[in-house]
Amino acid sequence: MDKQVKDDVLRDVDEFLDQDMQDWYAERGIPYKRGYLLFGPPGTGKSSFSLSLAGKHELDIYMLQLSNISDSKLMKLFAELPPRCIVLLEDVDTAGVGRRDSVDADQETESKSAVTLSGLLNVLDGVSSQEGRILIMTTNHIEHLDEALIRPGRSDKKVHFKLADQNISTQLFHTVFKQSPNQKQCNEEYDDKTIEGLARDFASKMPEQVFSPAEVLSFLLERKKSPSDAVSCVESWVTKARY
Repeated sequence: MDKQVKDDVLRDVDEFLDQDMQDWYAERGIPYKRGYLLFGPPGTGKSSFSLSLAGKHELDIYMLQLSNISDSKLMKLFAELPPRCIVLLEDVDTAGVGRRDSVDADQETESKSAVTLSGLLNVLDGVSSQEGRILIMTTNHIEHLDEALIRPGRSDKKVHFKLADQNISTQLFHTVFKQSPNQKQCNEEYDDKTIEGLARDFASKMPEQVFSPAEVLSFLLERKKSPSDAVSCVESWVTKARY
């Protein structure tokens, strides 16, 4: 995930969860809740980011698959939510609650849930929508979603998770090969300066917007004992993976 985008979302969540914010919302008659739509190709870290948010703020997270529940069940589940939590609705584009006016033939063959779009909207807006709740929806195809579902108030912030560019590839390289004072996973010769140079070399050999961060991370983890090996092997891996 792009660092600037990540930092922006983290600041937004931190501000929302500030202990004075609930009073601020109440004084202005604004429902104290926040919604995020994470969109982008598979493997770009949408679900992982949601889980890390919950861990960072020590919040319970409730993961719901809309394809498995009905309108009435969804309303019951939302009514039982605690007042301060994260609700994660994954892959909402595949749950059959996308667009009300879609005539795309391909969409007609997609799996349909018992949850309707109107039922979902009622739950998100209704009295069962707990104060202090953070709603996160993820989708691989934002273009399949109805505008009513992703408007501000339901999705206050839209966050694009992209395929790996040079910045993301560099960040992932540092994540895998950074030296811990308590555990040296690489040879002593790989100091911070050397790792920095290798990270730049690695990123320069990675094509942009082709591989997901998950694919890049998987490649690096297979070579986690040798950063130089990761750099020397990446071009052949790219060629094989693409063709």
